[in-house]
Amino acid sequence: MGGQQSMALLIEHLDRSAVEPLVICPGPGPLTDHLTALGCPVVHIPLYHLKARTLGSVWRSSRRIRALLRERAIAIIAPDASRASLTAGLAKLGTHTNMVWFVRLTARYSLDPLLGWLADAMIGDSDDTKRRFSRRLAGRHRTIVGGADLRRFRPSEDRSALRRSLDLPLDRLVLLFAGQVKEAKGAFDIVDALGHLKARAPDDVPFLVIVGTPDQPTIVTEIARRTEAQGTAADVRLHPQQANVERWMQAADVLLSGSHEDTEGMSRVLHEAMACGAVPIATDIRGNREALTPAPGILVAERAPAELARAVVELAGDPARLTAMRAAVAQRARDLFDVKSYARNVTRFYLNVLGRAS
Repeated sequence: MGGQQSMALLIEHLDRSAVEPLVICPGPGPLTDHLTALGCPVVHIPLYHLKARTLGSVWRSSRRIRALLRERAIAIIAPDASRASLTAGLAKLGTHTNMVWFVRLTARYSLDPLLGWLADAMIGDSDDTKRRFSRRLAGRHRTIVGGADLRRFRPSEDRSALRRSLDLPLDRLVLLFAGQVKEAKGAFDIVDALGHLKARAPDDVPFLVIVGTPDQPTIVTEIARRTEAQGTAADVRLHPQQANVERWMQAADVLLSGSHEDTEGMSRVLHEAMACGAVPIATDIRGNREALTPAPGILVAERAPAELARAVVELAGDPARLTAMRAAVAQRARDLFDVKSYARNVTRFYLNVLGRAS
């Protein structure tokens, strides 16, 4: 998931002379393998969602983590998902460990008051994540916007050759959706926007690439049904999650983000696509608004396929503007969304929390 990918990227770029990372994963898997390859030790302790039937398991996991905190003299425990935050918060009670909670979503959670009280500090992906908390707890919140690995995510030197290698059309506007394919991320809105474009200009329809893991198998069936009904089946291609997703971002003209309110903090996909020179057309929701204002991207109303289509038409009809915006978004990403700067800022905040700011 995006949050865990962001945390792994942060770990990769931490200054190991200042921070020695250790990661708790629920069990073996690709994340463990990736972290091990980075030279980051991993401990496996199960993590559970809070339910009546899991209370005992949550408590047992928190006790195991508490023993680890004491044994390794851990200075900071830094969870992100809410279930991990509760378990970590219980674990650090009675220890000298501080909890810095990474808050990634703008949607309020029923346990926010408790988690905010357990946290010694919070790092939010955007200023809008702070809105989840009371004024007293919000004082513990620091906004540190995440970053992209600019070694990977950068404009292509030869987009035509790249498109040929990906079997993408050279003479059409290429639209990209990248992320978990689900209704709340606006997947259906984007597919329906292509239908609006087809109805408007049947012979000049952009090509839509969808890259990501379907939330449910029925999502793919529904996308197929909608594209068939709209006559856009030949204009849409679906790919599963890609290890080299930057190649698709480099090949695309436009990134479409149709997320509904409170499904994002600040979308990592926006940072990455902008760094590759893809112009973002995104829904005007908390988090997206901070990433693209005042920036050369386009914000549209959520759940409004016709508005998405209108924004695409505006860009397609002004090639000079599109070219200028591609350069501008890539520069903005270099200025604001570099993971190296993110890692330095997180490290500095950790030291502030520990009273070691110097």
